[in-house]
Amino acid sequence: MSVFDFFNRSSRIKEEDTKDKTFGFTQTEEAPARKNPTAVYSPQSYDDVQTIIDDLKKDKTVVVHLNKLKTETAIRVLDMLSGAIYALGGGVYEMEKNIFMFSPTGLEVR
Repeated sequence: MSVFDFFNRSSRIKEEDTKDKTFGFTQTEEAPARKNPTAVYSPQSYDDVQTIIDDLKKDKTVVVHLNKLKTETAIRVLDMLSGAIYALGGGVYEMEKNIFMFSPTGLEVR
């Protein structure tokens, strides 16, 4: 069950839209070239959120797998990370069911 299934909502990216497609990442003009690597996390509990937000504050792109969390905890983690990335001016994208990418300002996903 994905986080969106819990709320009876669909994700921004529908499953049929992602089949046989690759996501293109482009650097927007106003942001300087990024040299920070992408961090990948699979949090075990809500306590891991602080570490993820610390990487977001360092201007890293972060991919988060929520598959190992209970639905209630996954919702809390997603809410906290969504608020953090909003405050930092970035964006959030659902890559697959329960896998989200949080991108800093200046990184556009097409």
